[in-house]
Amino acid sequence: MKVVILGYGFIGNIHLSAYQKMNDVEVAGIYSTTKTGRIEGIPVYNDLDECLEQADVVDICLPTFMHREVFEKAVAKDKHIFLEKPMAHTEEDCRFMLEQEQRSDVKVMVGQVLRYFPEYRQLKKNIDPEKPASSLLSRRSQLPVSAKNWSLERKNSGGVILDLLLHDIDFARWAFGPVTRIFAQSDTEHYYALLTLRHENGSITRLEGSWRYDGGFVQEAEIAQENELFTYNSQDVLPLQVHKNISASKDSTEIPAVLLRDDPWYLELREFIDAIRNDRPVPITLKDAYESTRVALLAMQSADEKRPISLVKELNT
Repeated sequence: MKVVILGYGFIGNIHLSAYQKMNDVEVAGIYSTTKTGRIEGIPVYNDLDECLEQADVVDICLPTFMHREVFEKAVAKDKHIFLEKPMAHTEEDCRFMLEQEQRSDVKVMVGQVLRYFPEYRQLKKNIDPEKPASSLLSRRSQLPVSAKNWSLERKNSGGVILDLLLHDIDFARWAFGPVTRIFAQSDTEHYYALLTLRHENGSITRLEGSWRYDGGFVQEAEIAQENELFTYNSQDVLPLQVHKNISASKDSTEIPAVLLRDDPWYLELREFIDAIRNDRPVPITLKDAYESTRVALLAMQSADEKRPISLVKELNT
């Protein structure tokens, strides 16, 4: 199967490494506006339309504000699409892309990669979706580096909420179900944000995202449900633990650290390729990704307007 990668920044490089591990996939080209020649023997195209003609599958790793235009061209050429999150940076673009997909026969999958991290999968496995939980999800990093610093411009990337915290918003939806209410706060640069989500099942999720952290990339989770507490810190030696208050003789159990034999980006791309090859539904649909993206967009609105937003009301309008 032939794939072209559109965009060769940080995530494009990661996706190339993943495809190179697949014996049944050939990367036929890379689209870039800044590079020329070849990358690891793969031809680089500066013309988007020419690059799209080289394969049946496109992997969109371009800046978020370019997603709608490139997505439209790929759908028009009947190309299957893997789309890096977030699917788009405006509600209008999201709705347009959903309409384009619904009118086509192409398969589209969105890269909500946190669902492929083994620790988060283990958390999801241990959570009872019918019971309310109280959670704190945190994600911290330095300011992102990108071509012309597009990611630091909120109008292009959505700032820390849409670009960084979308991972945790998506996990919260995946683990605890639909969100009914949100309240968000952000600093003026949109480099730091605090969110509180209320879920349909009664769960409360608090999320913290920061681009102001210089201690290395960190992701954390603390989930309390009935008499269990699950904790995860990506910097710990044993990152995932579960504490049970069941008996006086045994009140804490550790879950062994999971060895990443296959990295999460490989796993998601492998499932996408297999879905095309076997003509079965993709694991993370555009509609599913849209639900998480819209929560993030409404969180940005909540921060701007300094008020809570009822998603039950907003999603029915």
